[in-house]
Amino acid sequence: MAHRIFRKEDFRQDETGIYILEVPKEIVGIGASLIIERQTADGEYEIVQADIHRHNDDVLIKWSEPFDGRLLYDE
Repeated sequence: MAHRIFRKEDFRQDETGIYILEVPKEIVGIGASLIIERQTADGEYEIVQADIHRHNDDVLIKWSEPFDGRLLYDE
């Protein structure tokens, strides 16, 4: 699986207080299987069940707080 690393700083907060990470669909494609992993304090990754939506030309990943992690997807 391919992956894309993201950082806390990549998230933006919306008007409701939810943090959103926007990923262009050109990166992950259409109909791809997506897995979101959060990096733990010891540098390992754990799978999280984030809220994922497609909007226009982006994939939106929503979470209650920003975090460092990676997005796994099919190439």
